Amino acid sequence: MNWDMKYYPEYWAGKKLAYPHVSKESPKFARSIVVGNLIFVSGCTGQDTISGRPTADNFEDQMIMAMDKVKMAMEEAGSSLENVVKTLMLIKRRDDYPRMRRTEVEYYIKHAPYLVENPPASTFMVPASLAKPEFLIEMDVIGVVGRQAPGWPLKYYPEYWAGKKLAFPHVPKESPKFARTETVGNMIIVSGCTGQNPANLKVEARDIEGQTRIALGKMMNGLGEAGGSLNNLVKTYVLLKDMKDLPKYRKIEREYFEEHAPDLIKNPPASTAIQAASLALPDFLIEVEAFGAASKDSPGWEVRLSRGSKEASAGATLGNLLFLSAFDGSDPRTGRVETDAVEEQVHLALDKVKAGLERSGSRLERMVKTFMLLKRLEDYPTMRKAEVEYYEKQAPYLVEHPPVSTFMQLSELTRPGALFEIDVTALL
Repeated sequence: MNWDMKYYPEYWAGKKLAYPHVSKESPKFARSIVVGNLIFVSGCTGQDTISGRPTADNFEDQMIMAMDKVKMAMEEAGSSLENVVKTLMLIKRRDDYPRMRRTEVEYYIKHAPYLVENPPASTFMVPASLAKPEFLIEMDVIGVVGRQAPGWPLKYYPEYWAGKKLAFPHVPKESPKFARTETVGNMIIVSGCTGQNPANLKVEARDIEGQTRIALGKMMNGLGEAGGSLNNLVKTYVLLKDMKDLPKYRKIEREYFEEHAPDLIKNPPASTAIQAASLALPDFLIEVEAFGAASKDSPGWEVRLSRGSKEASAGATLGNLLFLSAFDGSDPRTGRVETDAVEEQVHLALDKVKAGLERSGSRLERMVKTFMLLKRLEDYPTMRKAEVEYYEKQAPYLVEHPPVSTFMQLSELTRPGALFEIDVTALL
């Protein structure tokens, strides 16, 4: 298996997005990082970082700019927009959802016809804010360099709602459109699963427990259809309308694993919980996105889990990819947040990332992708400054070569008092 890494720097208005080319307080991340046949693209917003012109006021223009940047990143990595296999769509206003889907399919018609009938796996949420108040859209993307790469076979599994394939022209341009799952090599990518019944499009359960069972059932079916099983789950992203529902979700998840995937009781997947200001419909309380394996012992794609808590592994590897559960700035000795200084919380969280990577046989310099989760938007400059200062001491390579990154402000994090969390994907 080829797991070689290739780095593509990001430039804004001609400046490399790394210190010392930009200030410590500025955003710093790669445009993309290629790992074997996989392409990880940093979150693309509607900000015109190419010409430096002001960000457009309307949603459609911002989304076209974001998609132009995705297209450019994919092509620079030797691929094309048609090879996008996974998107996380972040928008500021849920009312823009129909505009988002219409603009997306119209862009594919012009620039990536294959994706019109075969849209990528996808997850959607509304965070409290993106990196700037004027940002209306951000697209987080995973793609592949080639669909025929040796050792990296791809397969597409369409999603159907009420008997209709979830792709244009089978559904209107404004409707949701995504794959049920996409497989890349031995990795299965499952689109975000909600509590909606896909047979009749109704949200029949009004409580978190009922919606969790439906979402987990859909996730299990997606893994099974792609040749895997729930026992082969590696990483989940749990999007919740209310973070207070996380203990209820974990209880139902554990009961579901006991019944359908007993291997996961002793070795749960890596998992990160994220509070959404809104999901695609007002009635949705939860959405679960998953990465799994078709086989746990496929040569070059073996699955290994390192013990964390009873709810989530500290790290899970699929081949040479390493998924960590999110880490916050709590004190590892007490489990409590002991400081309200965001820079101290960033350093504590990165200490945990460093330890988690090293326990799994990796290191900070092998980070590929981060989700940066922040409670207060005004702390963004402090967060970026603390990040680069940590790299200066602990991983100098990352100062000039920061990882791919996507940012979200969330109204609540998982632990009381937490101001910052980081979710990491790395390479062994």
